[in-house]
Amino acid sequence: MRRVLRLSIAILILSIVAVPTIGRTQQTTMKEDDGAFYLGSFVLSIFQFPLKLATCLGTQAGAAVAYTATYGVPGNYESNTNGRDIGEVARRSCTGAWVITPQQVKKDYGE
Repeated sequence: MRRVLRLSIAILILSIVAVPTIGRTQQTTMKEDDGAFYLGSFVLSIFQFPLKLATCLGTQAGAAVAYTATYGVPGNYESNTNGRDIGEVARRSCTGAWVITPQQVKKDYGE
């Protein structure tokens, strides 16, 4: 039991440390980046990722319920159902940035 707990904690720590580097595929050529922006990216990404995940999953679940409840109800869309609009709302909740990059922190809070 302790081995599973230790493994779970290790995976959690590794995923938290790896989150800011997932969204950063290109390195900047500027050498003036301050460590505070990387720290801010790390701290804000720790909050951003789970909130974005909860929002995405919650909206997907809500959309599934709404789609099921309104199945067959005539709507004002091309296929005469509300399914298209419900699907667009669900899809848009999962788009956008999942991690906050140091460049974004610098742009928002820097000079």
